[in-house]
Amino acid sequence: MTAPAAAPVRMLVISLMASMLVVSFNQTVLNTALPTIIAELGGLDRIGWIVAAFVLTSTLSMPLAGALSDVLDRKRLLLGASIVFGLGTLLGALSWNLDVLIIARLAQGIGGGGVMVLTQTIMAAAVPSRERAKYAGAFGSVWAVATISGVLIGGWLTDGPGWRWVFWGTLPLLAVAMVLGARFIAPSRPSDVRVQPDIAGMLLLCIATTALVTATSASLPAEWSWFIGAVGAGAVCALVFAERRAEQPVLPGVLFRSRTFVLATLAGMLCSGVASFVVLSYLPSFAQMVLGLSALQAGLLLLPMIVATVTSSTLTGFAVSRTGRYILIPALGAGAVVVGLLLLGTLGPDTTPLRLSLSAALLGAGIGTNVLLLTLLAQNALPARNIGVATAANNFFRQAGATMGISLVGVAFASRLHDALACALDTRGIPQREDLPLATISPEQLALLDPGLRSAVAEAYASALPPLFLALIPLALAALVMILALERRPLAESHI
Repeated sequence: MTAPAAAPVRMLVISLMASMLVVSFNQTVLNTALPTIIAELGGLDRIGWIVAAFVLTSTLSMPLAGALSDVLDRKRLLLGASIVFGLGTLLGALSWNLDVLIIARLAQGIGGGGVMVLTQTIMAAAVPSRERAKYAGAFGSVWAVATISGVLIGGWLTDGPGWRWVFWGTLPLLAVAMVLGARFIAPSRPSDVRVQPDIAGMLLLCIATTALVTATSASLPAEWSWFIGAVGAGAVCALVFAERRAEQPVLPGVLFRSRTFVLATLAGMLCSGVASFVVLSYLPSFAQMVLGLSALQAGLLLLPMIVATVTSSTLTGFAVSRTGRYILIPALGAGAVVVGLLLLGTLGPDTTPLRLSLSAALLGAGIGTNVLLLTLLAQNALPARNIGVATAANNFFRQAGATMGISLVGVAFASRLHDALACALDTRGIPQREDLPLATISPEQLALLDPGLRSAVAEAYASALPPLFLALIPLALAALVMILALERRPLAESHI
């Protein structure tokens, strides 16, 4: 397959970055609005699904988009995925209950997953690995700015016109990205290979991922969770056998025979997948419910994290492009993630906003060193003909890890919050109020309560959430070990 060559590389990069910006932004933009959404629509037990729904379906659509991108025109696939994303965004703006909102997020994820994979695949097909390293820094900066500033902008919209404007405001941005893509992305020549979709693999992958995420959520009784989990495990086993027989598998075996691909993918899943998305999903709630900040103020606290992530991502890209070395920097970054999680895990009711902000900034600096560099290494480890499925599989496992992490932490958080709140109220001699469920109260309602109740809620949140950040430290340490174990192989300097 030939790489697109019609548009200058710079304009191609800008076009791809615009598409990635819009989709990445929507991964976190609702995080600061979660307390307000739950207070308006209800469903504390499903709070994680507002975030996880997007991640789940984007995870499922990635392998399909990657497989198709190796045999069909990538430009048309990207524009089609953008349209699906736009339809989900429109439904989100019109949501009238939590179920509709979750469905909208599922639809957004289907299109968004395709966009994320296709932007990286088109880039990989246009620029050699060595030169692409500096653009990986730019792409990492876009991803970081979008995902982290989504928290800030989401807070501003929640405090202002309302959280629904998160969706309305996305539509014109998406239109601009599609116009740029249509103008500056050259069509790729479809492969002569006949398209033979791996239907069995896609279905089994969908069943396995959905079942495992559902089993780890609090949406089912315990006995059903075990059953669904067993179904998911069975689907994984069946998927292994199905992929061995498929002519165009969505997860071909060549991926897993590459030590570099496996280690880079798993390290990215644990570090820039699980750790980053869990923290970004729940840290704004801590800032609002414990520190008493507004949604906008909670987002502003993460500005240093944005700056740190963008700076480290950009510098990493240029350093790797100049030197060709790529082990030390992401290893140091994984170490910074460990320290950042440790600091966030020791937050308490008396934590100052400055301490929270600086701790998040250290975490962001670590994430910035490997957010897209590890994807580049995974791509570089495989032949050019597998670039689409390699990119998709790398993103799939990172998103799958994020989905599972968000879901598991959401379950643990809801359980811990219930117990911590009961203890805080009992300590103060305050009876439970059935007319006011404190576990689902919005920050605006919390500000109107008497000091005793506000103090109890703040103590409960401070007791329930930070220890969950500490539980992520072993994952970041495992990522550090995997990065150090990567093979030292040169980045390609010729066009793939």
